[in-house]
Amino acid sequence: MIKRLILILIIGSTCILFSCKKEKAEIVEPVLPVVPPRAEKLNYGDSVFYVKESTAKYVIAPGLVRSGRYAAFPDGLKINELTGEIDVNESETGLKYIVSFISSQPADTLFTSMVISGINYYDKIYNLSQGDSIATPIYNANNKLELPGINDGNIFDESGGCKKAGIVVDSKSAIINLANSVRNQGIDTGSTEEVKLQYRINDKSSKALNNLSVKIYFYRDVSEIPEYLIDLIRERKGTILSANVPEQPFVQSFAKRINGFSINAAAQRARPRPPCIIVVSR
Repeated sequence: MIKRLILILIIGSTCILFSCKKEKAEIVEPVLPVVPPRAEKLNYGDSVFYVKESTAKYVIAPGLVRSGRYAAFPDGLKINELTGEIDVNESETGLKYIVSFISSQPADTLFTSMVISGINYYDKIYNLSQGDSIATPIYNANNKLELPGINDGNIFDESGGCKKAGIVVDSKSAIINLANSVRNQGIDTGSTEEVKLQYRINDKSSKALNNLSVKIYFYRDVSEIPEYLIDLIRERKGTILSANVPEQPFVQSFAKRINGFSINAAAQRARPRPPCIIVVSR
């Protein structure tokens, strides 16, 4: 009887002991690893920048100093590979750019996008016989934006470079009348004009002098267009980034270009300027 009592006490004590241990284990919270905060995104303080006529250089810089290399896509942004500083006044305007940073330490590549304000024109074949006779400017890389200042101070072709070459440009809206350019000036087939369009827009640039070189080709019909121009337009389709379209597809495209090339070589494979306007009569 005494032995049975002792056995019951031992078993009971053991059960209580394991029960306590189990209960204690259930309330102990696991120790989680400390995850460092994600690095700050590549940031230049704004997404649209305007040329400044009041200063020879207008330089913007990323918010943090980092060790690595910078590049931009497409070609045309005046960027310092080591510091990331960008000279806005020396950059091609009217374009959207993807700026990338590759760290010298193992880390993800950082990206951001920006627009250097101004106008651009589509690389395109215009067929006059089909009523396609007007080249309309694209403002700030967004074909959905209305050009500001049309009736309030805009000046296009300020130096008269387009007019001297026989290219008819509206002085307020920058619309190029291709039909009048061909008809009024008697331009022959195969002619090529590269004109410098100087302009001022009444926007946040405060009417700072801006400029855009434009190439215009004239042919009688599509069959006369040389193959290299067709190839050029085809290649450029991926270089004109739109400000009203999410940037992620462009970031992925640029990342693919970087893979297998030096970062600058990848960027320089895309040259969207000068815009090429090809005009055919039929």
